[in-house]
Amino acid sequence: MSKIDNSTYKAIKKDSRSKNKKASADAGCYGHVRKRKNSRLIMTCILFLLILSDVVGSLIIFQTRKTWFVIIACILSIPFARNLIDYVMCLKCSPLDSEGYEQVHAIETETGRKVLYDISITDEDGLIFIPAAVLYNNNIIAYTPDEKSSKGREKIKRYIDMVNVSEEGKGYRIFVTENLSTFKKEIVRIKEADDEAAVRDREMTEKLLCLGF
Repeated sequence: MSKIDNSTYKAIKKDSRSKNKKASADAGCYGHVRKRKNSRLIMTCILFLLILSDVVGSLIIFQTRKTWFVIIACILSIPFARNLIDYVMCLKCSPLDSEGYEQVHAIETETGRKVLYDISITDEDGLIFIPAAVLYNNNIIAYTPDEKSSKGREKIKRYIDMVNVSEEGKGYRIFVTENLSTFKKEIVRIKEADDEAAVRDREMTEKLLCLGF
C-alpha cells in the first residue's frame, strides 16, 4: 500500500500554527539558538533542583513520599520536561561560527539584503535548522553549510515549502545551497522589491519564524 500524501494537511496545519503563535523578539537574529539553549539549560537545572529538594524535604520532614509535597513535584515535572526537550532540540542545531557569521554578514552589508539567522522549523517528523537565509521579493535563499547532501537540502526545501501558502502565482521561489558564493550570487540576482512585495515579505518572515523556536 502506498504512503498517503499528507503534505497539504501539514501545510494547512502549519499555516494555522503560524497565525496563532508569535515569534520571539530575537528570532531571526544571530545567537538566538545559543541564547535559547542557555536559558533552557538554566531553567532545567533550577526546576530539577526544586523537584529534588521538594521530594527530599518531604522524606526528611514526614518520613514518607505520600504527602502533598509530591503533588508539587509532579506539577513541576511538566515544565521541567518541556525545558529539557527544548534544550535537547537546541543541541541538534548548528549555528554559524564567528567566522561564518562574519562572511555572511559581509554579504548582507554588500547587497543590502537583510539576513535571517538561526531559523528552525519543527514538525512531528523532526526538526530542520537553517543557519542563514534571505527572504526577499518572493524568494527564499537558504544557506546551510553543513548540509552537503542534495537529499538533505531537498528535505529543507520541502519543509520551507510547507509554509509557502500564498495566492496562486505568488508562491516564493525556494533555493537551498551549502556554498557561500552561490548563496551570494542568488541574492544578487534578486530584483528590487516594490511596496506590495515588501508587505508579503514581512508576512512570510513572521510566518517562517513562528514555525520553530
